[in-house]
Amino acid sequence: QRYSDEGKGKTEAGDKIITEKDMHMAAAKMIQVLRSTAQSYALPASVMSHFDSLDTSSIIEMPDGSSIIYIYFGGDLHRDSLAPKDYSGIDNVVALINNGYGEHPSMAKVWGEWHGARIHGLTQRTGLHFIQQAVQDFNGNYGSDYNVTAIAGDEYN
Repeated sequence: QRYSDEGKGKTEAGDKIITEKDMHMAAAKMIQVLRSTAQSYALPASVMSHFDSLDTSSIIEMPDGSSIIYIYFGGDLHRDSLAPKDYSGIDNVVALINNGYGEHPSMAKVWGEWHGARIHGLTQRTGLHFIQQAVQDFNGNYGSDYNVTAIAGDEYN
């Protein structure tokens, strides 16, 4: 804070000082990278709509002097089950598509109604890992510009 108040751009050790404005700009750039990366994976519109709700937390100062801004989906990520009497659905459809899921021996195809058509749910799906790709792209292309490192939350790893 003292270096920033004195108008210095770097610490005595040569580390770039990042201001609150810089942190918010970095978070906005990360949101932009998340959206464009998700679009490049041709995600369904129902999943892409969640990217419109991306938002940021306030800046959280850590005991070690570092700071964090969380980026999160602001809307409800729940997806109803095709068979609501048997299954409650999933809590985070973005994480499901990102991480994928494997077939379990006891898993049977679930049939149900979806937008007026009778369909069955998939019993397995390979994860697309678009969140990890966005983090990698941000860190490789913009991280040093902002002097920040983006990481994916546990739910997306």
